[in-house]
Amino acid sequence: MLSSYVKRVSKIIKKKYIMFIDESGRADINHEDPFTLTGVIFEYKYAVSQGDYVCSLRKEMDAFKEYCFGTSNIGIHLTDISRKSRAFEKFDDSQIKLFYDELPLFLSRLECTIISVTVDKARLKKYYAPSKEPYVVAFIHVLQNFYSFVNNETVESARIVIESRDDVSNLKVQKAFFDVFNNGTIYLDIDEELRDKVKGFIIAKKEDADYREGLEIADILCNPLSRARRGLIEANPKCMQYGEKNKIFKSVRNKIYTPTSVNDIRNWGFKEVPIVEPVGPWLEKMR
Repeated sequence: MLSSYVKRVSKIIKKKYIMFIDESGRADINHEDPFTLTGVIFEYKYAVSQGDYVCSLRKEMDAFKEYCFGTSNIGIHLTDISRKSRAFEKFDDSQIKLFYDELPLFLSRLECTIISVTVDKARLKKYYAPSKEPYVVAFIHVLQNFYSFVNNETVESARIVIESRDDVSNLKVQKAFFDVFNNGTIYLDIDEELRDKVKGFIIAKKEDADYREGLEIADILCNPLSRARRGLIEANPKCMQYGEKNKIFKSVRNKIYTPTSVNDIRNWGFKEVPIVEPVGPWLEKMR
């Protein structure tokens, strides 16, 4: 009996993970537009290049950029692609269309887990104290899902990378991280074993060579998931008719985090907060 248990334990392969976080919308409580944070979790060695080691995600991203834009030497920013502005102003409409046409298949092939949280600011102001900041509220819910993901015997360690903003915002998000890290939340107790798994919290520039691709994927996913969550068509690029189907959402739906069933994503990795009434299964409009 004991020997069979030892054999089972010895077969558990522990992995290191990393989550990249990006945002969509304004975090200012006085602006009515929704605010969304999206975290994308990868196995560490899959998503981080260091020294002479080139990770699989970089190879996949470079090949995708080369295919769509004829160069891998360009930073992906979905807002700029959608508006055909800044670095993407020089590209033909056909290249922008190719990017959007191929994006769902590209995303479907990535090995990742997604957590996306949208804050309804009107509801936040109505039901909570004015001191509640949308960025911090969203971040705490992302962390809650992340810790649930990490709290698994197959996870050896985990890190978090968030895109750098201004100094004040960076300090606020650091405080939110350590508040949850040290104290947990009303929904999540963090014991010493779970705390020991989280090895780093990194605020990085988007162009950081170690973390660039992970932050780009978080950028690509954040706004489309936010729009789909609110019942909108996920994209509205300037130079093309996108169509009526949420192709990006459908391509990654099975990657959205839930420890229960895929129909429970609205209570986990595809959440709108604050939740003021029970949330049922996600019933997507037919598109």
